[in-house]
Amino acid sequence: MKIPAEVLSQLKHIRADDDEIRNIRIENCVGFTRVPVGIAGPLRVRGSADTDGLFYAPLATSEGTLVASCARGCKTFNLCGGVQFKVLHEAMSRDPVFWFTNTADAVRFAELIPDLQSQFKRDAESTSKYLKFQRAVPNIVGSTVHVIFEYYCGDAAGQNMATVATQAACDKFWASSLAKALNLQNITIVGQTGSDKNLSSGNMMRTRGVKVLAWGTISDSACRKVLGCGSDHLYRVLLNGKEGAHRNGQVGYCVNMSNVIAAMFIACGQDAASVAEAAGNHLTVEYDSDTKELKLTCLFPSLPVGTIGGGTTYPTQKEALELLRCTGPGSKHRLAGLIASFSLALDLSSAAAVACGEFSRSHQKYGRSQRDATQSML
Repeated sequence: MKIPAEVLSQLKHIRADDDEIRNIRIENCVGFTRVPVGIAGPLRVRGSADTDGLFYAPLATSEGTLVASCARGCKTFNLCGGVQFKVLHEAMSRDPVFWFTNTADAVRFAELIPDLQSQFKRDAESTSKYLKFQRAVPNIVGSTVHVIFEYYCGDAAGQNMATVATQAACDKFWASSLAKALNLQNITIVGQTGSDKNLSSGNMMRTRGVKVLAWGTISDSACRKVLGCGSDHLYRVLLNGKEGAHRNGQVGYCVNMSNVIAAMFIACGQDAASVAEAAGNHLTVEYDSDTKELKLTCLFPSLPVGTIGGGTTYPTQKEALELLRCTGPGSKHRLAGLIASFSLALDLSSAAAVACGEFSRSHQKYGRSQRDATQSML
């Protein structure tokens, strides 16, 4: 589609030279939107994928206070040994729907799924040397069967890889004699049981991406020195927030981890829309009244991230991944763990700002221009 000249003439800052956009893989590309990038850290992180050291996080954001708050959380954790993470599982899914004339035929097909696993595996894996089939799980819905196909996708996030592989498996089954015997009427590639770019309880129980557990312990002295409040008071504020989240029907619990997830997704070339499904995190807080230590543990059930393919190939995004030491084989797990670790640091600092009554003042100081902040106080 040709873009009208009157539209292009309005884009003075977005427009880029042809040389700059020649290798960009989106339609009708005319240029770029520059998002400010701040660096948070260092944060001491220990985890899987041979991760042990100090890391700095590139945060692409237009929100004031985010970088400063994340850095403050990092400083607090560093005084107490840092943050640890463990990758628990990974799976990328696609959820085709198999349509039948009646529920009886749907049930017959669902009962055959265990016997079809090897066939699905062969046909799906024929599309990529990196993709590995895990399983297919059926869900009967009326006269249809929603089948969740799950895969390992190497260091790629794998959304497109899983789609192509699943389509191939479905096409082969559609052409089979068994499909005809079962009176299969249609196959649609997406049935919304996979929660692609949607927050769901299902993706908290399953995994779509990388499942990570991140944790750290804060002493009372570090809490008072850096955050300005006692660990016991911070514990009560976090517990009270969990009560409020439960009353409101919130899926999962955290303070504002999506800020770091979105900022690192954008900086590192991830699919920004996948922040929606990555937001269902579950923060757990424990307090030892004898030592006054506060333990924070957060489960990130679905972080759909990758370190190859897609937006990770562009120069600025590749540079951000290099800063995080997230290039090369096996680096996807490290990226997921670092996103989880820096998200935990932000939540610690944000909760402390609420506990100390600094939340609104910090946003007024850092989140607005000086002129706006001055006018708001008149």
